[in-house]
Amino acid sequence: MNRNIIRQIVDIQAQAERLVKSNAEMTEIEQFAQYNREIKSFLLKNIDDGFVLNFVKDIPDLEIEEIETKTGIITVLLSLFVGGIALYNEKQKSQKALKTVRDIRGKYASAEFMLKNYFSS
Repeated sequence: MNRNIIRQIVDIQAQAERLVKSNAEMTEIEQFAQYNREIKSFLLKNIDDGFVLNFVKDIPDLEIEEIETKTGIITVLLSLFVGGIALYNEKQKSQKALKTVRDIRGKYASAEFMLKNYFSS
């Protein structure tokens, strides 16, 4: 089981990198958010060391529903001509989510060595 969680920690970093590089769509980002919740939940339940636990708690949650997009009046007018406020909002939401994906990747990368040591003992 210990190897599996380390493999998943490496895997989630690779997935985050792929999402960022490909400017992923929201459906892929939502799947990543679920995977992150599952891994983080497992870690929180299975780690006793306070220092490591605090580090895991710092891994951001990606709450898609809470991501807001702001549209100014000029953006709305331009979007009407180009054809798509919804498309613009979806792209803005995706970009904000990808910023959080980058943060999540960084946290897992920072925690990887610590978690390898924790689960190997």
